[in-house]
Amino acid sequence: MPEPITMATVAAVTEAGVAAGEGVAATSTAVSAAEVGRQLVAVESVGLGTAGASTEAFVGSLELDAAGLGDVVLSRAETSGAALSEALRKAGTELPQIAKSSVDAGGGTTAFDAARWSEWSPQAGERVTPPSIAERFRPLRDPSNLESYARNLEQRDAGFAKELARRQEQLQAARSPAELDAALQQLRKTTAGKLGESIATDGLKPYFNGLELQRRVETANGMTFIDGRFTEARCSIIFARGHSVAEGGTLSVEVKTGQPVYLEREVSHIAGRQVQGHLAGGDKSLVLVSRDVYAMTGERAARDTVAEAGSRVMALLPEKRTMDEALLRLVRDRVERA
Repeated sequence: MPEPITMATVAAVTEAGVAAGEGVAATSTAVSAAEVGRQLVAVESVGLGTAGASTEAFVGSLELDAAGLGDVVLSRAETSGAALSEALRKAGTELPQIAKSSVDAGGGTTAFDAARWSEWSPQAGERVTPPSIAERFRPLRDPSNLESYARNLEQRDAGFAKELARRQEQLQAARSPAELDAALQQLRKTTAGKLGESIATDGLKPYFNGLELQRRVETANGMTFIDGRFTEARCSIIFARGHSVAEGGTLSVEVKTGQPVYLEREVSHIAGRQVQGHLAGGDKSLVLVSRDVYAMTGERAARDTVAEAGSRVMALLPEKRTMDEALLRLVRDRVERA
Protein backbone atom coordinates (compact mmCIF):
# COMPACT_ATOMS: atom_id res chain seq x y z
CA MET A 1 0.00 0.00 0.00
CA PRO A 2 1.43 3.45 -0.86
CA GLU A 3 3.09 5.28 1.96
CA PRO A 4 1.42 8.66 2.68
CA ILE A 5 3.68 11.65 2.13
CA THR A 6 4.85 13.26 5.35
CA MET A 7 6.70 16.50 5.97
CA ALA A 8 9.84 14.42 6.33
CA THR A 9 9.34 13.22 2.78
CA VAL A 10 8.85 16.78 1.58
CA ALA A 11 12.06 17.79 3.38
CA ALA A 12 13.93 14.92 1.75
CA VAL A 13 12.72 15.98 -1.67
CA THR A 14 13.72 19.54 -0.90
CA GLU A 15 17.25 18.40 -0.05
CA ALA A 16 17.30 16.56 -3.35
CA GLY A 17 16.83 19.84 -5.17
CA VAL A 18 13.09 20.44 -5.40
CA ALA A 19 12.96 23.61 -3.26
CA ALA A 20 12.01 25.91 -6.10
CA GLY A 21 10.97 28.66 -3.69
CA GLU A 22 14.59 29.00 -2.52
CA GLY A 23 15.96 28.96 -6.04
CA VAL A 24 17.61 25.55 -5.78
CA ALA A 25 18.20 24.11 -9.24
CA ALA A 26 16.42 20.89 -10.08
CA THR A 27 18.39 17.84 -11.11
CA SER A 28 18.83 17.03 -14.77
CA THR A 29 16.99 13.73 -14.49
CA ALA A 30 14.26 13.64 -17.15
CA VAL A 31 10.76 12.53 -16.26
CA SER A 32 8.17 10.92 -18.49
CA ALA A 33 4.93 12.65 -19.42
CA ALA A 34 3.07 9.91 -17.59
CA GLU A 35 4.90 10.73 -14.35
CA VAL A 36 4.26 14.44 -14.72
CA GLY A 37 0.62 13.68 -15.45
CA ARG A 38 0.31 11.50 -12.35
CA GLN A 39 1.64 14.30 -10.15
CA LEU A 40 -0.50 16.99 -11.81
CA VAL A 41 -3.66 14.89 -11.52
CA ALA A 42 -2.95 14.26 -7.85
CA VAL A 43 -2.35 17.93 -7.11
CA GLU A 44 -5.38 19.10 -9.10
CA SER A 45 -7.74 16.59 -7.52
CA VAL A 46 -7.05 18.17 -4.15
CA GLY A 47 -5.67 21.60 -4.99
CA LEU A 48 -8.61 22.99 -6.94
CA GLY A 49 -10.68 22.96 -3.79
CA THR A 50 -7.96 24.41 -1.58
CA ALA A 51 -6.98 27.66 -3.28
CA GLY A 52 -4.64 29.67 -1.13
CA ALA A 53 -3.44 26.65 0.87
CA SER A 54 0.31 26.13 1.01
CA THR A 55 2.01 23.46 -1.05
CA GLU A 56 2.91 21.64 2.13
CA ALA A 57 -0.67 21.64 3.41
CA PHE A 58 -2.15 19.69 0.58
CA VAL A 59 0.94 17.71 -0.47
CA GLY A 60 0.83 16.30 3.05
CA SER A 61 -2.79 15.26 2.50
CA LEU A 62 -2.13 13.21 -0.61
CA GLU A 63 -1.59 9.46 -0.53
CA LEU A 64 1.15 8.83 -3.06
CA ASP A 65 4.17 6.57 -3.23
CA ALA A 66 6.52 8.51 -0.96
CA ALA A 67 9.62 6.88 -2.39
CA GLY A 68 8.46 7.61 -5.92
CA LEU A 69 7.90 11.32 -5.28
CA GLY A 70 11.58 11.91 -4.70
CA ASP A 71 12.30 10.54 -8.17
CA VAL A 72 9.73 12.73 -9.89
CA VAL A 73 11.96 15.72 -10.60
CA LEU A 74 11.62 17.41 -13.96
CA SER A 75 14.45 18.15 -16.34
CA ARG A 76 16.55 21.26 -15.80
CA ALA A 77 15.53 22.21 -19.35
CA GLU A 78 12.00 23.44 -19.93
CA THR A 79 9.34 20.77 -20.07
CA SER A 80 8.57 19.96 -23.69
CA GLY A 81 5.23 21.06 -25.09
CA ALA A 82 4.33 17.44 -25.82
CA ALA A 83 5.06 16.28 -22.27
CA LEU A 84 3.18 19.11 -20.61
CA SER A 85 0.31 18.76 -23.04
CA GLU A 86 -0.02 15.11 -22.05
CA ALA A 87 0.20 16.02 -18.35
CA LEU A 88 -2.54 18.61 -18.63
CA ARG A 89 -4.65 16.29 -20.75
CA LYS A 90 -4.47 13.73 -17.96
CA ALA A 91 -5.41 16.42 -15.44
CA GLY A 92 -8.34 17.36 -17.62
CA THR A 93 -9.71 13.85 -17.47
CA GLU A 94 -10.08 14.31 -13.72
CA LEU A 95 -12.20 17.45 -14.13
CA PRO A 96 -15.99 17.15 -13.97
CA GLN A 97 -17.64 16.53 -17.33
CA ILE A 98 -19.74 19.50 -18.39
CA ALA A 99 -22.81 19.49 -20.57
CA LYS A 100 -23.80 22.27 -22.93
CA SER A 101 -26.32 24.52 -21.27
CA SER A 102 -29.64 25.33 -22.88
CA VAL A 103 -30.05 28.64 -21.04
CA ASP A 104 -28.89 31.92 -22.55
CA ALA A 105 -27.88 35.15 -20.80
CA GLY A 106 -31.42 36.39 -20.79
CA GLY A 107 -32.86 33.25 -19.26
CA GLY A 108 -34.18 31.92 -22.58
CA THR A 109 -33.94 28.44 -24.00
CA THR A 110 -31.33 28.97 -26.73
CA ALA A 111 -27.66 27.95 -26.39
CA PHE A 112 -25.51 30.33 -24.39
CA ASP A 113 -23.71 32.93 -26.53
CA ALA A 114 -20.77 34.45 -24.64
CA ALA A 115 -20.37 37.39 -27.01
CA ARG A 116 -24.08 38.15 -26.83
CA TRP A 117 -23.98 38.01 -23.02
CA SER A 118 -21.05 40.45 -22.86
CA GLU A 119 -22.60 42.88 -25.36
CA TRP A 120 -26.14 42.76 -23.96
CA SER A 121 -27.92 46.03 -23.16
CA PRO A 122 -31.03 46.56 -21.02
CA GLN A 123 -34.19 47.89 -22.57
CA ALA A 124 -34.95 51.57 -22.13
CA GLY A 125 -36.88 52.17 -18.94
CA GLU A 126 -36.16 48.67 -17.62
CA ARG A 127 -36.51 48.42 -13.85
CA VAL A 128 -33.24 47.13 -12.36
CA THR A 129 -33.69 45.29 -9.06
CA PRO A 130 -31.73 42.66 -7.09
CA PRO A 131 -33.58 39.76 -8.82
CA SER A 132 -32.92 41.17 -12.30
CA ILE A 133 -29.24 41.74 -11.47
CA ALA A 134 -28.94 38.17 -10.16
CA GLU A 135 -30.58 36.89 -13.34
CA ARG A 136 -28.05 38.82 -15.40
CA PHE A 137 -25.17 36.90 -13.78
CA ARG A 138 -26.95 33.55 -13.41
CA PRO A 139 -25.84 31.96 -16.74
CA LEU A 140 -22.18 31.98 -15.71
CA ARG A 141 -22.87 29.67 -12.77
CA ASP A 142 -23.06 26.92 -15.37
CA PRO A 143 -19.54 25.47 -15.97
CA SER A 144 -20.04 25.19 -19.74
CA ASN A 145 -21.26 28.78 -20.02
CA LEU A 146 -18.40 30.02 -17.87
CA GLU A 147 -15.84 28.23 -20.03
CA SER A 148 -17.42 29.74 -23.16
CA TYR A 149 -17.24 33.18 -21.56
CA ALA A 150 -13.56 32.73 -20.62
CA ARG A 151 -12.68 31.59 -24.15
CA ASN A 152 -14.46 34.61 -25.60
CA LEU A 153 -12.65 36.86 -23.12
CA GLU A 154 -9.32 35.42 -24.24
CA GLN A 155 -10.14 36.41 -27.83
CA ARG A 156 -11.25 39.99 -27.14
CA ASP A 157 -9.12 41.01 -24.15
CA ALA A 158 -5.40 41.21 -24.87
CA GLY A 159 -4.59 41.58 -21.18
CA PHE A 160 -6.39 38.36 -20.25
CA ALA A 161 -4.77 36.54 -23.18
CA LYS A 162 -1.34 37.66 -21.92
CA GLU A 163 -2.23 36.45 -18.42
CA LEU A 164 -3.05 33.00 -19.81
CA ALA A 165 0.18 33.04 -21.84
CA ARG A 166 2.17 33.75 -18.66
CA ARG A 167 0.57 30.80 -16.90
CA GLN A 168 1.31 28.59 -19.92
CA GLU A 169 4.95 29.66 -19.94
CA GLN A 170 5.23 29.11 -16.19
CA LEU A 171 3.87 25.58 -16.53
CA GLN A 172 6.18 24.78 -19.43
CA ALA A 173 9.18 26.10 -17.52
CA ALA A 174 8.42 24.03 -14.38
CA ARG A 175 11.36 21.82 -13.40
CA SER A 176 9.90 20.13 -10.33
CA PRO A 177 6.58 19.20 -8.70
CA ALA A 178 6.98 22.26 -6.45
CA GLU A 179 7.36 24.58 -9.43
CA LEU A 180 4.45 22.90 -11.16
CA ASP A 181 2.32 23.50 -8.07
CA ALA A 182 3.48 27.13 -7.91
CA ALA A 183 2.27 27.64 -11.48
CA LEU A 184 -1.11 26.13 -10.64
CA GLN A 185 -1.38 28.31 -7.53
CA GLN A 186 -0.84 31.39 -9.69
CA LEU A 187 -3.60 30.18 -11.99
CA ARG A 188 -5.97 29.80 -9.01
CA LYS A 189 -5.07 33.15 -7.50
CA THR A 190 -4.00 35.78 -10.03
CA THR A 191 -5.70 34.44 -13.16
CA ALA A 192 -8.93 33.52 -11.37
CA GLY A 193 -8.98 36.97 -9.81
CA LYS A 194 -8.72 38.60 -13.22
CA LEU A 195 -11.50 36.37 -14.54
CA GLY A 196 -13.73 37.40 -11.63
CA GLU A 197 -13.06 41.09 -12.26
CA SER A 198 -13.91 40.69 -15.95
CA ILE A 199 -17.19 38.94 -15.14
CA ALA A 200 -18.09 41.77 -12.75
CA THR A 201 -17.17 44.42 -15.32
CA ASP A 202 -19.01 42.80 -18.23
CA GLY A 203 -22.00 42.03 -16.03
CA LEU A 204 -22.52 45.56 -14.72
CA LYS A 205 -21.30 47.87 -17.48
CA PRO A 206 -24.53 47.64 -19.57
CA TYR A 207 -26.25 49.61 -16.80
CA PHE A 208 -23.75 52.51 -17.03
CA ASN A 209 -22.25 54.79 -19.67
CA GLY A 210 -18.70 54.94 -18.30
CA LEU A 211 -16.12 52.66 -16.66
CA GLU A 212 -12.78 53.19 -14.91
CA LEU A 213 -10.60 50.25 -13.86
CA GLN A 214 -8.12 50.07 -10.96
CA ARG A 215 -8.45 53.69 -9.90
CA ARG A 216 -6.07 54.58 -7.08
CA VAL A 217 -7.51 56.39 -4.07
CA GLU A 218 -6.21 57.44 -0.67
CA THR A 219 -8.21 56.74 2.49
CA ALA A 220 -7.64 57.41 6.17
CA ASN A 221 -6.51 53.79 6.44
CA GLY A 222 -4.14 53.91 3.49
CA MET A 223 -4.10 53.65 -0.29
CA THR A 224 -6.35 51.26 -2.20
CA PHE A 225 -7.45 50.53 -5.75
CA ILE A 226 -11.04 50.44 -6.98
CA ASP A 227 -11.56 47.33 -9.12
CA GLY A 228 -14.32 48.95 -11.15
CA ARG A 229 -15.84 52.44 -11.06
CA PHE A 230 -19.04 52.61 -13.10
CA THR A 231 -20.20 56.13 -13.99
CA GLU A 232 -23.36 57.74 -15.36
CA ALA A 233 -25.95 55.13 -14.50
CA ARG A 234 -28.47 54.85 -17.32
CA CYS A 235 -31.34 54.37 -14.89
CA SER A 236 -32.02 53.92 -11.19
CA ILE A 237 -30.50 50.65 -9.97
CA ILE A 238 -31.57 48.97 -6.73
CA PHE A 239 -28.99 46.62 -5.21
CA ALA A 240 -30.64 46.08 -1.84
CA ARG A 241 -33.19 47.68 0.43
CA GLY A 242 -31.97 51.21 1.10
CA HIS A 243 -28.98 50.78 -1.23
CA SER A 244 -29.33 52.05 -4.80
CA VAL A 245 -27.72 54.20 -7.47
CA ALA A 246 -29.76 57.02 -8.96
CA GLU A 247 -29.86 57.69 -12.68
CA GLY A 248 -26.62 59.47 -13.58
CA GLY A 249 -24.94 58.20 -10.41
CA THR A 250 -21.64 56.37 -9.86
CA LEU A 251 -20.92 52.94 -8.39
CA SER A 252 -17.56 51.66 -7.14
CA VAL A 253 -17.12 47.90 -6.93
CA GLU A 254 -14.75 45.58 -5.08
CA VAL A 255 -14.43 42.03 -6.46
CA LYS A 256 -13.44 39.03 -4.33
CA THR A 257 -13.28 35.41 -5.43
CA GLY A 258 -12.11 32.61 -3.19
CA GLN A 259 -12.86 29.81 -0.80
CA PRO A 260 -14.93 30.64 2.33
CA VAL A 261 -11.84 30.86 4.57
CA TYR A 262 -10.24 33.40 2.25
CA LEU A 263 -13.39 35.50 1.98
CA GLU A 264 -13.82 35.53 5.76
CA ARG A 265 -10.23 36.66 6.18
CA GLU A 266 -10.77 39.57 3.77
CA VAL A 267 -13.86 41.05 5.45
CA SER A 268 -12.08 43.51 7.75
CA HIS A 269 -9.86 44.75 4.91
CA ILE A 270 -12.85 45.19 2.60
CA ALA A 271 -14.83 47.15 5.18
CA GLY A 272 -11.93 49.15 6.60
CA ARG A 273 -10.14 50.18 3.44
CA GLN A 274 -11.75 49.20 0.14
CA VAL A 275 -15.29 50.34 0.92
CA GLN A 276 -13.86 53.55 2.39
CA GLY A 277 -12.07 54.13 -0.91
CA HIS A 278 -15.41 53.86 -2.70
CA LEU A 279 -17.11 56.30 -0.36
CA ALA A 280 -14.24 58.81 -0.37
CA GLY A 281 -15.29 60.10 -3.78
CA GLY A 282 -18.98 60.14 -2.97
CA ASP A 283 -19.71 56.94 -4.89
CA LYS A 284 -22.12 54.21 -3.92
CA SER A 285 -20.28 51.02 -2.96
CA LEU A 286 -20.84 47.36 -3.83
CA VAL A 287 -18.84 44.23 -3.03
CA LEU A 288 -19.20 41.37 -5.52
CA VAL A 289 -18.04 37.96 -4.28
CA SER A 290 -18.05 34.37 -5.49
CA ARG A 291 -20.90 32.15 -4.35
CA ASP A 292 -18.51 30.49 -1.90
CA VAL A 293 -19.72 33.11 0.58
CA TYR A 294 -22.79 30.95 1.23
CA ALA A 295 -20.51 28.34 2.80
CA MET A 296 -18.94 30.81 5.23
CA THR A 297 -19.67 30.10 8.88
CA GLY A 298 -19.75 33.83 9.52
CA GLU A 299 -21.69 34.86 6.42
CA ARG A 300 -24.28 36.93 8.28
CA ALA A 301 -21.65 38.70 10.36
CA ALA A 302 -19.58 39.42 7.24
CA ARG A 303 -22.56 40.93 5.43
CA ASP A 304 -23.40 43.05 8.46
CA THR A 305 -19.81 44.30 8.78
CA VAL A 306 -19.74 45.40 5.14
CA ALA A 307 -23.20 46.99 5.44
CA GLU A 308 -22.16 48.94 8.52
CA ALA A 309 -19.16 50.24 6.57
CA GLY A 310 -21.54 51.63 3.93
CA SER A 311 -21.69 48.94 1.26
CA ARG A 312 -23.49 45.68 0.42
CA VAL A 313 -22.37 42.18 -0.51
CA MET A 314 -23.82 40.43 -3.56
CA ALA A 315 -22.77 36.85 -4.38
CA LEU A 316 -23.01 37.15 -8.15
CA LEU A 317 -19.78 35.44 -9.24
CA PRO A 318 -19.39 31.69 -9.93
CA GLU A 319 -17.94 29.42 -7.28
CA LYS A 320 -14.17 29.51 -7.08
CA ARG A 321 -13.73 25.85 -7.98
CA THR A 322 -15.81 26.27 -11.15
CA MET A 323 -13.61 29.19 -12.20
CA ASP A 324 -10.42 27.26 -11.50
CA GLU A 325 -11.57 24.30 -13.58
CA ALA A 326 -12.52 26.51 -16.55
CA LEU A 327 -9.10 28.18 -16.46
CA LEU A 328 -7.27 24.86 -16.30
CA ARG A 329 -9.06 23.78 -19.46
CA LEU A 330 -8.06 27.00 -21.24
CA VAL A 331 -4.40 26.69 -20.28
CA ARG A 332 -4.36 23.00 -21.18
CA ASP A 333 -5.68 23.87 -24.65
CA ARG A 334 -3.06 26.57 -25.09
CA VAL A 335 -0.33 24.07 -24.29
CA GLU A 336 -1.77 21.58 -26.76
CA ARG A 337 -1.81 24.26 -29.49
CA ALA A 338 1.79 25.32 -28.79
